[in-house]
Amino acid sequence: MIWFITSCVCVIITLFIPIYLYFTRNFSCWRNQNVPYKKPVFFFGNTLPLVLQKMSINAFLRDLYKSATFPCVGFFFFDRPLLLIRDPELIKRILPAWRNLRTKVTSVFTASKLKNMVPLVLEAGDDMVNFMKLNCLGSEMTNCRSTTFKYAIDAISSCAFGLRVNSHENSDFAEAAKGIQGVTPLRVIQMAAHFFAPLLVKIFRLKFNDPKSCRYLAKIFLDTVKQREQLKTNRPDFIELMKKLQREEPDHFDDELLASLPLQFLVAGFETSGATIAYILYELSLNTSIQDRLRAEILAVLSKHETITYDAIQEMPYLDMVIKEALRKYPTLPFLDRECTKTYTIPNTNVVIQKGIAVYISLTALQHDENYFPDPMVFNPERFSAENKSTIVPYTYMPFGEGYKNCLATKFGMLSVSIGVIKILSHFEIAPSKHTPKELTFENCGFILTPTNDQVLVKFKSLNI
Repeated sequence: MIWFITSCVCVIITLFIPIYLYFTRNFSCWRNQNVPYKKPVFFFGNTLPLVLQKMSINAFLRDLYKSATFPCVGFFFFDRPLLLIRDPELIKRILPAWRNLRTKVTSVFTASKLKNMVPLVLEAGDDMVNFMKLNCLGSEMTNCRSTTFKYAIDAISSCAFGLRVNSHENSDFAEAAKGIQGVTPLRVIQMAAHFFAPLLVKIFRLKFNDPKSCRYLAKIFLDTVKQREQLKTNRPDFIELMKKLQREEPDHFDDELLASLPLQFLVAGFETSGATIAYILYELSLNTSIQDRLRAEILAVLSKHETITYDAIQEMPYLDMVIKEALRKYPTLPFLDRECTKTYTIPNTNVVIQKGIAVYISLTALQHDENYFPDPMVFNPERFSAENKSTIVPYTYMPFGEGYKNCLATKFGMLSVSIGVIKILSHFEIAPSKHTPKELTFENCGFILTPTNDQVLVKFKSLNI
């Protein structure tokens, strides 16, 4: 009996040792370079709180940022060494230039072309206001996040897909749009793997976006393109601009690529735009002086114009300040990731980032760092006034990615957020409900900043002017 037990123990040890050595083989990576790092555990590395959904990726990277003062901090996704970059100057050096395709597509969003899209976004704003008048007034509590998300989907579907959807009444398109990045446990794992475990993506052919939703929306887009060509109709939207690019470079812009671009804008746009408007409404409900000043500016400018125009929006500097402060305090995608394409030595150190190592940048941590933004949890639009914005340290404020103007649809996103806020403040007063928290809390799953229970609760009152 003793011999049997001894034999079993020896077999277990013999099997366990190579497994243990394999999964811990990289754990000395950062220690050997004197880089501060979070101590990993066998198999999981530092991912256990993420796997158990006790902590979001956002919170994990934020806490990691706060744990050191060195320009970078090491951590491990299972056995894979990763690096969080903390220093703005190093961030500037690391972030690569965008590819040529993005340059070409960004040309779609010039000021002159955006001006032509304003009437389409205004239609989405009118649908939102009509819905709110019927369903929000008189209610003691409204989840404004749901309403603003539908508005954002309507604005993008009109401009990118050529459809006036009215998601407040017709949920099919809205459900498909939200389903692209659904938050089921399986979808969360698949999306997280794209950021932290590319090998698993290759082995299991994991998809970042939900294939069924993507096929549904791509078909709608391509059917609309074909219908336009058959009927020879034009509309001042994204489809016409994409068709122009396809005519100029038919070998490069095939149907698959053509359909993928509006999907990218939809995914990036409705989440950021809808969430940002909701966060603004939340902050305005708690800060009546900011709300009153913003509404006064909006009404004063609109009194000089027959309707909301692109030029009228440019005359609202305080609106721009409020939006930028909301994006600072609540970055929808709270981190950036890049992969080192060639061995790189961090200047003035002996730290070497090997080719293939993924680096991460916590936007939340940077934008909440009191060294760059004093009293970071206070909603203060004055940070972005003409006098103060020049004092912001470069690469500490990147709500759209690599600097303010480098997101593909940044200008369109700012336009849709501006129109949404203008429409709401022109018709409603925003107040806290009995259930509006003093500070928002956020979900522990997923990689997008999502408020607890997917709710931002406020109260809407009829505006008496």
